[in-house]
Amino acid sequence: MKTDLVISKNKDVYTNSLIVSEKLEVPHKVLFQTIERIVRKQGYSCAIVSSQKFILSEFTNKMGRTYPMYLMNEQAFSKLVMNLSGYTKAEEVQDMFIEAFFKMKDALLRHQNVSWIEKREETKQIRAEELDVIKEFVDYATKQGSIQAQRYYANITKMTNKALELLIQTNHGKPIRDLASVMELGFIQVVDNRAMQAIKDGMDRGFPYKEVYVLAKDEVNKLVDSLNYKPRLEVNRSL
Repeated sequence: MKTDLVISKNKDVYTNSLIVSEKLEVPHKVLFQTIERIVRKQGYSCAIVSSQKFILSEFTNKMGRTYPMYLMNEQAFSKLVMNLSGYTKAEEVQDMFIEAFFKMKDALLRHQNVSWIEKREETKQIRAEELDVIKEFVDYATKQGSIQAQRYYANITKMTNKALELLIQTNHGKPIRDLASVMELGFIQVVDNRAMQAIKDGMDRGFPYKEVYVLAKDEVNKLVDSLNYKPRLEVNRSL
């Protein structure tokens, strides 16, 4: 499980030097050297730093070249933060990652709860049914002359996620369903179901495919408004 900032691995939560350097807006090489100085200075033989995990890893850039980077858990990131005072965006970055670590750890605890697991399975089932209906809608739109009907998979998902952002999006990242609470999973389930039912209704009534798409967005907007949330879901009428 991962977000734009952190990833869960072996029951711990990590970020990496590449992400931190991007958020700091400094070259990765510079940040990497800072981490290496910390690692050399503290070592790993001392018990006081046993909870800090700087793990040497690697990444591949767009050119296919491989370079070293460091994974770090929250304790290691906190150690790094002590050495970031010279960076302009240090405080903003620190707050951003503290929130990300907290939310991921909270989600990992939830995932051990039977009620959460059962509710997540329910939402996955609704999502699977929704994807089946979207497939039907893509065929429906194609038969009516749409040459970009396959884009509805992404566009309908973006539409529902736009509503879900208000409940489960962190300040820095996209909606992550696996980070949702049981209550939020219920909201996800209702939103996905409303979109699915609207698409089916529009097709059953023989609406032009563009109107079916608009209907689905309108129905999700009504649902969100009824819950006192008002995201603006702009309709792309060019499809």
